[in-house]
Amino acid sequence: MSRIFDRPKVTYVVLVVAIVGFFALSAVGNTGDHDTSWTWLGDIGWWAFLLSILSTILYTIAMFVRMLRRRGSATV
Repeated sequence: MSRIFDRPKVTYVVLVVAIVGFFALSAVGNTGDHDTSWTWLGDIGWWAFLLSILSTILYTIAMFVRMLRRRGSATV
């Protein structure tokens, strides 16, 4: 787990690629015709997109908290 926090640039790149990829995947099967057999793939892409956005927000909050803890322990 610490490797994720030790390399934030790589982690953010992976998260951004996931966001873009899942957003593109969410367009699959969304032609307005719900009789196609590919709409489930677009639904999975949409939910994965939302989860990747949530993951990015949570990672940013965790990095901010980590920074505050390091700064607080360095001043004591």
